[in-house]
Amino acid sequence: MLRVLAATDFSSDGRAVVDFAADLVRRSGGKMYLLHAVEPCMIDAAGCISHEKGAMAGEVEEGEGTHHHATLLEISNNRARCAAEKISRRWDIPVYGKAEEADDIVECIFRFCERHSIQLLVIGNRHHSLLSSILLGSTAARLVRAARIPVTVVPCAFQQG
Repeated sequence: MLRVLAATDFSSDGRAVVDFAADLVRRSGGKMYLLHAVEPCMIDAAGCISHEKGAMAGEVEEGEGTHHHATLLEISNNRARCAAEKISRRWDIPVYGKAEEADDIVECIFRFCERHSIQLLVIGNRHHSLLSSILLGSTAARLVRAARIPVTVVPCAFQQG
């Protein structure tokens, strides 16, 4: 059974990655994993998110750091699980969704792959400016260079046929 990881940031560009991976899993009879890596700087920038109804819609409030840290990860994890359920129903495949804190997105993805015996990683490739690619590098490029398993890079403009 093929184990495929689709790494996502839940952006509209990420839809192509999810659809590509889901179609591959449906055809192969495998299992799909969905991972959202949440960077600590995103958690810090978000401020405190309360457990109130508005927090699930993304409203931000002031508060203590440790409270918002766990809560934002919990919200992200719930979002990943809900997305996995929707993908599972839509494509009629088993899907496991998870969000994890990532000091380094590349290392987070590789650790997840090792823990879950992932055989294929599916990622998206956004088109950044030349300057940002030179200064910051590309997460997709870093993943491909450091990969220990096959990686499929889906262009953000790719549409499933």
